Amino acid sequence: MRFRFVLDGPKYSRHKAALKEMLREHRLAWRGNMTEFVWIGPRDRVRAEFDRDAAKDVTVRATITWDGKAKTPLLNELKTWAFSLRGTTEEVRAPKPSASAAKERSDRLERELDLWDRLHRPDVEALRTAGRPAEWIERDLRAWKKAREAKKRELVRTLGDQ
Repeated sequence: MRFRFVLDGPKYSRHKAALKEMLREHRLAWRGNMTEFVWIGPRDRVRAEFDRDAAKDVTVRATITWDGKAKTPLLNELKTWAFSLRGTTEEVRAPKPSASAAKERSDRLERELDLWDRLHRPDVEALRTAGRPAEWIERDLRAWKKAREAKKRELVRTLGDQ
């Protein structure tokens, strides 16, 4: 779910302290840099884009984008804040990914996991011939499977964000 708030630059500039305080109250942490303005929290992500007039050194327009899986109290506060500044609010519908894009992500996930497996999977035969006890080999395999599931979740999350 995504909502976009478009605000007049001078109004945003006068009230940006309120936005920053709101983000801090909802425990969003700054993860951006001087070209990307991003705050990330456990349930929310907020991005900001600014159109600036370099000659006058002023913000012409500010676009604040909220992302989340479900509506949160932060979203409600952002709506109220944007409304009070006479900004526009719109829900942005994400286009459904095409079947080819989903297949491409799935293929990439499999390639990444295959590479990860080659680097991290215990070589059971080599361990047996080296004299490693069977319980230790089983423990290594369980640890590898657990780490592989964690890696898979991480890859699904990163490939889903792209």
